[in-house]
Amino acid sequence: MKEERKDHLVRLSTHRINLAVTILILGGVLILQGLFFPNPFSSIEASEIESSGIKPDYSIDPKEVVDGIHLPSGLIADDGFEIMFHVCGKCHSLDLVTQNKSTEEGWKEMIVWMQETQGLRDLGEDELPILKYLAKNYAPENTGRRKNLENIEWYDLKNPD
Repeated sequence: MKEERKDHLVRLSTHRINLAVTILILGGVLILQGLFFPNPFSSIEASEIESSGIKPDYSIDPKEVVDGIHLPSGLIADDGFEIMFHVCGKCHSLDLVTQNKSTEEGWKEMIVWMQETQGLRDLGEDELPILKYLAKNYAPENTGRRKNLENIEWYDLKNPD
């Protein structure tokens, strides 16, 4: 019985050592990946992009737009769409656009929140077209109550007695 316990402890120690070595190897791989392949989205500031003289290509395939809708994303294709599509869609699903309708000020607050907490870069000259596009096409809808009923023939309810 004592021998079985000893064998069990040896196997358990071996498993723990193997697990520790695996964790160290994976950690080393992740560190090396971060050194050689940094996150391209959070480290580049808009000023660096603008000063490089290279203008990003924000074009989309015109065949993907039918009746003013960008079919792959389902979003309204309007002025500023291409920039918004490429900048915002780089980090998150564009479904968030339709789920978070807001005013221009509200969209600006969301961008600031993403910059402060999510590592979003300074958008530079791209910010204004994005804000204008979002505020125009994805503003809160003022639905209020239903419209008044019109042209209704009213009748008196009669007591069945």
